[in-house]
Amino acid sequence: MTRRYICPACRQRRGVDIDFGYPTPELFDLAERGEAVIGGCVLPLIGEPERQCLACGHRWAIRRRR
Repeated sequence: MTRRYICPACRQRRGVDIDFGYPTPELFDLAERGEAVIGGCVLPLIGEPERQCLACGHRWAIRRRR
C-alpha cells in the first residue's frame, strides 16, 4: 500500500511520493493505474518536488526540520 499525503493545493489525501530510480514492473503497473508517480532515474536536487497529488497533479517539496 502506498502512503498518502494531504495535497497543499486541493487538500485531498491523494498525494504520493514521486518514485525515483529504476522502476520495477509493479511500479509501472501502479503508475499505469494512476496510483503512483515515476520521477525518472535521476534523483531530485534539494528543493525540487518529491511528492505529487494524484487528484490535481500539484507537485511539492517536503519541508525538512532543522
